[in-house]
Amino acid sequence: MDCPNCSTPHSEAARFCARCGASLHRGIDRQHHFAAMPDEPVRAVALMSTLMPHLSGARRYVYRDLIGLALLASLISAGFGVLSLALIFAAVALPAAVLTYIHDHGVWRGDPVTSIGLGLIVSLAFGVGVGVLQGYFAEGPLLAPARTTWPSGTAILELGVVVPAVAFVALLIVPVIVTSRATMRNAVDTVVICTLSGAALSLGMSIVIQRGAFTEVRTVDPALAAFIALNLGFLQPIIFGTAAAVSVMALRRAGSNTLVGLGKGLVLVLLYELATTLLNPHGVEGIVFIAVIGWVLAAVGLLLARGEMHTALLAEAQGAVRGEKSLPHAPEVDSHCAHCGAGISAGAAFCQACGTATAALGRRTPVNASGKPSA
Repeated sequence: MDCPNCSTPHSEAARFCARCGASLHRGIDRQHHFAAMPDEPVRAVALMSTLMPHLSGARRYVYRDLIGLALLASLISAGFGVLSLALIFAAVALPAAVLTYIHDHGVWRGDPVTSIGLGLIVSLAFGVGVGVLQGYFAEGPLLAPARTTWPSGTAILELGVVVPAVAFVALLIVPVIVTSRATMRNAVDTVVICTLSGAALSLGMSIVIQRGAFTEVRTVDPALAAFIALNLGFLQPIIFGTAAAVSVMALRRAGSNTLVGLGKGLVLVLLYELATTLLNPHGVEGIVFIAVIGWVLAAVGLLLARGEMHTALLAEAQGAVRGEKSLPHAPEVDSHCAHCGAGISAGAAFCQACGTATAALGRRTPVNASGKPSA
C-alpha cells in the first residue's frame, strides 16, 4: 500500500504514513488525530498536550497533577485572604511543570543552560521591565478594589495598547533567538520555549503589578485574592505562551503567512490587556469578568497554537520528503513509539500505527536485532 500523498510504500496494517504523516485510509481523518497526541482531535482545548507536547510517555499526568496541586494551594491561600501566597502558588504552577517536563523528556539535552536560562531568567527580567512600564502608566494598582471612575482615553491607549504591544515584542525575543538554531527550529521545541518564556514573563509582570502583596503583611477579600491569582498566575501565562507560540511557529514555518500569525498573537495579548484596563475599575465584579474573558482567550490561544503545531509538524515532514530540510529529532535507530508501543523505523517522521510525530516522542527506546527493546 502506497501513501496517497508521498507514494511511500507501507504494509496493509499501517494507518499513517511514516514519512509525511498522512492517513493511509479514507476512513481516518487526520484532524481527529493530533500529531502530538493522536488520541485527541486537533481542535481541542487541551492544556497539557498543547503546551507540553512530549507527553506520549507514562509521566503525562505528573505535570497535570503538579499544576493542580499548585492551584489548590493557591485557592487555599486565597481562602485565608493571603494574596501573596495565592499569587506565588498560581504563578509558579506552569513554570515548575514545564521545567520538570523539560528535565524528564530531555527536551534540550544539547544546550539546556542557555535555553532554560534565556527562557526563564531573561524572560522574567523582561516581564519585570514590562511590569514597571505598566505601573508607570497606571493611576493605581491593577486588579484592585473598585474605584469610581472609568479609565481615561489616554489610560486606555497606554495600558490597553502600548503596554501589550511592548509585552508582545518582549514575548517574542527569547523564542526567536532560541529557535534560530536549526536543531530548535521545529514546532515542538518552539512551543516549549514559548510556554516557558510566556510563563516567566507573566511571572515578572505579576511580581511588579502586585508588589504590594509581597511588601506588606495584609489580608484581602478571599474572592478577590482567588480571582487575582487565577488571572495573573494562571490565565495570563497561558495567553502569553500561546500568543508567542502561534507567532513564532508562523515565523519559522516555510509557506505560512507570518503577518497573520503575528497578528493572531498580538490580538490575544491586546484583548486581554484591554479587558483588564477597561474592567479593572469595577473591583471584584470587574475581576470576575476579566477571568471569564481570560478563560475564553486562553481557550482560543490553545486552539490556535494546537492547530499551528499540527500543521507545522506535517509541513516539516513534507519538507523532508521533498529534500528541502532534515528532521532533527527523527530517531537515528529503530525504536518503539512511546504512545502505542509500535515499532518505528530509523528516520521516520511519524508512527505508522497511531500517527504520533516522532518529534513529540521525548524518550525513544532502541530495539535490538530481535525487535525487543534494548536494555
